[in-house]
Amino acid sequence: MQKIILLAFISLGYTRLSFKEGHYDYSDIYKSEGSFPKGTKCKKVDAQQLDPLFDDSQVIYSGYLSVFENSNSSLGFIFYGSQKAKQESELENYPTLIWLNGGPGSSSQLGNFMELGPLLMQKNGSLTKNKYAWNTEYNMIFVDQPIGTGLAYVERQSEVPTNQEQIGDQFLYALKQFLFDAKGCVEQQHVGGLSRSPWFIFGESYAGKYVPTIAKAILDYNLNAQKQIPLKGIGIGDPFTDPYSVIAEYAAYSFNLGLIDIQERMKVDSILAYGLAELNKGNTLGARDAFEESLDIIITQSGGMNVYNVLQYGNYGETEDKVEEYLNNIKVVNEFGFSDDWKYKISNDDDGPVQKALKYDFMLRDVIETVEQVVQQIPFLIYNGQNDLICSTPGTLRWVYDLKYEKIQEYRDKDFEVLKIIGTNKIVGYQKSAGNLELVLINNAGHLVPTDQPEASLQMVTTFVDKHKGK
Repeated sequence: MQKIILLAFISLGYTRLSFKEGHYDYSDIYKSEGSFPKGTKCKKVDAQQLDPLFDDSQVIYSGYLSVFENSNSSLGFIFYGSQKAKQESELENYPTLIWLNGGPGSSSQLGNFMELGPLLMQKNGSLTKNKYAWNTEYNMIFVDQPIGTGLAYVERQSEVPTNQEQIGDQFLYALKQFLFDAKGCVEQQHVGGLSRSPWFIFGESYAGKYVPTIAKAILDYNLNAQKQIPLKGIGIGDPFTDPYSVIAEYAAYSFNLGLIDIQERMKVDSILAYGLAELNKGNTLGARDAFEESLDIIITQSGGMNVYNVLQYGNYGETEDKVEEYLNNIKVVNEFGFSDDWKYKISNDDDGPVQKALKYDFMLRDVIETVEQVVQQIPFLIYNGQNDLICSTPGTLRWVYDLKYEKIQEYRDKDFEVLKIIGTNKIVGYQKSAGNLELVLINNAGHLVPTDQPEASLQMVTTFVDKHKGK
């Protein structure tokens, strides 16, 4: 059976752990005798030294953020200032957007170099400029989290979060390091206005759990904090927020697209019925087995269809490999100021620290209650690519429809409005909203909406952020 990891993509072959302890041979993982990250660190990167494709005015910071006291474990990040900011003092004039990928254990540098960052990795290993990068408008920070993911260093397996509450607590601590600590970028680089300008959090896939969790941690912190974090809104794309609703649609979605026949649908339905029953009984591991087995059948019967975009075959492995090579290149590592003793991996495998720690969390439905609490307080965007199977549009519509929210009946009663590229008649999707709840469906896009429809996704984000940044 193929293992499916949300936004960590299917990969075969021998891999090693990306963390420090265990019985594994690390002789070819650690490339020097240098030291590992020791807490919060921020470096200002020379943009053109990193890559001549950048304008000389591009502001880039990178580094690490501690997740709690008395530990060397830390999140890794890359920050790009808005391309409209021609000097650091102008960064505060633009909202800052945090981007998170899912997995669990999938690096947010996937989003950086394969979806919405300023430079996009190609299959041949070259980088090209992204005209629809989200930092054409806003400051962007791509954070690898939780610890053990991508650039995020984990010293001990016991420190890796095992539930959403711990994820929220560690990220909140790290964000306060970035904004308020003497070693963080805001204080060290003397850009204090960043801590007062609007902040938003976006993420996709399993980050459909992370983002609401982190937002709630920030909102709870703000209740009694002297130094508040100006969080103005959040957005989740193709989210795995409610596993029950997501997997319940697999058989029908695949059958209606002609990917499986009647007898194959019956088999998938049977497997999913077992999985949903196990989920209701609290057997999350049994439910995950059913989730993976059902997808394995669909992939096999469809001839290797890409579950992240049903109009494609295969996966994104070639490009992922090039991103890994790039972020393990010693010259690039040194430009960013990352530890050259930490082997970057774009995703966790089954024995990775994050996959191990969150194996029981994977199929839990507890984040729905968190969504219901957050949407009462701040604007909440949910978007989905129409061609995504692994987190399909029907699955998202199902759990959004059932939310307990004061405006939910208004939302249910509304029909979709056609979404067009501004100033044209090009239809790119559908949308509707009620109160803080906003839903957007993007045509001809899969799991990676910014990759498949970059112009539409940038317009969607700018519409949402510009609408709410002043509130």
